[in-house]
Amino acid sequence: MPEDAPRQRVSPVTVPDGDPSLDAPDDAQPRLIRDAFREFGFACGVESRWIGSSLTLQRQIVRDSTGSQYRNHRYAAALLLWSRVDAIALEVWRMVAWANYAPVPALIRSSLELLGAEQAIVGSEFEEFETYLREFAQHDAEYAASEWGMGQYMAGQQLAMAEELGGVYRAASELARPHFGASMLLTASESNQQRVLVHWGDRSFHLGWAQLLSGWLMVLLGRQTRFGVGRGLFAVGAAERERFQTLAREGESLLARPDRCRAEWVARERRQRLLISGFRRQPSGAPQRILL
Repeated sequence: MPEDAPRQRVSPVTVPDGDPSLDAPDDAQPRLIRDAFREFGFACGVESRWIGSSLTLQRQIVRDSTGSQYRNHRYAAALLLWSRVDAIALEVWRMVAWANYAPVPALIRSSLELLGAEQAIVGSEFEEFETYLREFAQHDAEYAASEWGMGQYMAGQQLAMAEELGGVYRAASELARPHFGASMLLTASESNQQRVLVHWGDRSFHLGWAQLLSGWLMVLLGRQTRFGVGRGLFAVGAAERERFQTLAREGESLLARPDRCRAEWVARERRQRLLISGFRRQPSGAPQRILL
């Protein structure tokens, strides 16, 4: 170990028992939410099972990588951020299944920033994490506190330029902001030139939102799993690699279906606009195209 390397040893990671799962709303929940959960299972059951399988594979990789041969500071840096991605992904999965769509874009944006930081910090920017560790947990006499520091690190710019994740990151970022169009689409999607119809706290099923947001979650999880399999930091055997390849093929096929609600950036009036296609509340409804 280099003389100036951080002094902290990396302890074995703790991983929850069992596989990730999607909890169903119980009878205490409003009927609207219970109905939305059932409709999500009918309309997006394949996507939901894919999400569960991806999260399960990720947890298995982490669980298999607790041995001392893996536990270095680069490994720790990845796990710090990967754990946060996992926690957000589990919550987004439940939110989409329970028709709580409005908070999801902000969570998708946050999780993509964590993933971008995870990818960068174990690579060319690893020195920034080492620098943070060298100063970590020293005593602050003025406040009688343990000085952890914020260790500020931003990954948004790299993500915005990334071919695979950039479009999703930019779209989620715009929908997470207090823009009028984003707010209308998330809370008043039945509005038109004659009326503004706000659905306050709406928790009814919406196929367009369910497909779009679950698709974004699939993109995120697909890239996170690829990171875990391909960076050489974790224990990944032949069976895990085969499972990843199978999931990657299935995910690409699902996201390419022409009947899915999707978002893309298009050129309009000399600037980039977000075009959402296949937007509809029920499978029987006529799909709309929304230009934001």
